[in-house]
Amino acid sequence: EMYHVVGALVLECTVIYYTEGRIRTSAPPFLLGLYWLSAAGTFTYVLLCVWFSMYASISSHSFGVRLLTRFVRLPIPGSQQMSAMNARLTDFERQGGNIMRIPFMQ
Repeated sequence: EMYHVVGALVLECTVIYYTEGRIRTSAPPFLLGLYWLSAAGTFTYVLLCVWFSMYASISSHSFGVRLLTRFVRLPIPGSQQMSAMNARLTDFERQGGNIMRIPFMQ
């Protein structure tokens, strides 16, 4: 999450350098070309960093939701499992007097 903020601040700085960063001295044209090329390369690199950090954040949040909803949630029994359990409960109720006995005692 902090990569968004840091990337946005660096992106703002590169835009400011690109728009307001004037070289006051009379520099040779090849140095000016290298300066503007490096400023444009920095802008492109930081823009990709912000884009990928947003993609990574969205992917990690969606995987976290998927993990919590599909892999950690308790299984819900189906209709066959419910009918099998109903059969076992009716067998238990048919015991009659043995229902109130103390377990493991005869």
